[in-house]
Amino acid sequence: MAYSSSWERFVETESVNGVRLPIAASWARSVESNPLEPSIEVHREPDRDDVLLRAARGVLDSVEEALASTTTWVSLADSNGIVIYEWSSTSSLHHRLENASVIKGTLLEEHAVGTNGVGLALATGASSRVRGAEHLNPAWHDLVCVAAPLVHPLSREVIGIANITALVAEENQHVKIALNSLTSGIQDSFASGLRTRHQRLLDAHLRVTRATPLMVITLDGHTMIAENSTELAGFDRDLIWSLIERTGASATQLTLPSGQRVRLFPVDNTDISAGCSLVFGAPIGAHTDRYRLHDAKWRSLGPIEQSERDVIVSVLREVEGNKSIAADRLQISRGTLYERLRRYGLEEI
Repeated sequence: MAYSSSWERFVETESVNGVRLPIAASWARSVESNPLEPSIEVHREPDRDDVLLRAARGVLDSVEEALASTTTWVSLADSNGIVIYEWSSTSSLHHRLENASVIKGTLLEEHAVGTNGVGLALATGASSRVRGAEHLNPAWHDLVCVAAPLVHPLSREVIGIANITALVAEENQHVKIALNSLTSGIQDSFASGLRTRHQRLLDAHLRVTRATPLMVITLDGHTMIAENSTELAGFDRDLIWSLIERTGASATQLTLPSGQRVRLFPVDNTDISAGCSLVFGAPIGAHTDRYRLHDAKWRSLGPIEQSERDVIVSVLREVEGNKSIAADRLQISRGTLYERLRRYGLEEI
């Protein structure tokens, strides 16, 4: 019996004679999940402020500029295989892909649409190339897709897929070169942003821990920092972070699900997404907390200076920070009080 294509022969006889191994394996996975009639799913509009997209924007601009004179489609998919970004060098190619239901929001996992570049790269965690009739969907048989996974530099988990698609009739070396440039550029940009974010979070953590003897945990939506691992036992970062996001950057305290109250010190007072330090066991009174956070830094004072500082702090607490009343009670001028506040690191209180 004559078969019109290798795919048709595979479906009828399970023979993979003459078929590249990665494609044959993908076909087998596709048959197992039964997408012989691919179901093109379009999901919700992707988040425009996606972390991966933020890292990729400058790189995408550069690659797209280089591909402007070709017939090429550039896309990014998230870790689930959903297209979160797409660009076409020509309007005709854009309409061609749109008619084939390849648009932003489309799910390109193998189990949903069968063998394709994005789905294969996602399934194997390695670079892929799917050409012409190697695609399960006949509507894509005039396309060649190359794709590569984007890997988190720390966890090594796949965080997305970079893809470049061209017409089979116009395939040339620029497709592979452009993909390599896109992938390496995004990886470098993501790692650079990660280092910046981690350094900012660490700086904030150290700033707070230097100012208090109490336990401190600093976290954002992705990372959590503590002095030792025992402090993190039973601490649900995702849950606590969702509570912090709901309270906003202006909040000064938070009640945890356990009923414990903690003080909050945002990394950035205008942007809660930058992270937040939680101080455990701190008194809830605002003035008391501020004095406590200044105590540890001045432990190296001599006994006379320490005693004088303690008296000033005690009086300021009693008068709730009113400098004029404090100066009267201490029987010193306001000028002398301010000089002592500067000397003992209390000027911001």
